[in-house]
Amino acid sequence: MKFIALKTKDGQLKGSIAFYCRILHVSRQGFYRYLALKDRPWKYQPLADAMMQILAEDECNDTYGRVRMYQALTLKQPENVDIPSERTVYRIMEEIRISHHPRRKPNGITKADREASIPARYTGMRFANMK
Repeated sequence: MKFIALKTKDGQLKGSIAFYCRILHVSRQGFYRYLALKDRPWKYQPLADAMMQILAEDECNDTYGRVRMYQALTLKQPENVDIPSERTVYRIMEEIRISHHPRRKPNGITKADREASIPARYTGMRFANMK
């Protein structure tokens, strides 16, 4: 759609629209709908701004996932912001790239010692032979 809008100067060149739509397998109605909705602001922008404000309040807030962000939004009740469901909060967080994805390290119990979970006497032992 953006390519067609660029080539036709946002629909000003009428003869090229049908050609580009046919080549790119896009309906003309879909292209005109894209032109109508192109400059419309994102409907979740006030909510995204409220989320960014919550994250800016404290340096530890950057680890908020969708549940904690939803709870913080319902607790704050920002003005002129309708709070959607928890799943929608997650989608908005993914869209503005503030979703927290923890890096899991399954081989260790502690950060200081990664080998603490496997005692040295058990490494290399075969338990099948023990009866």
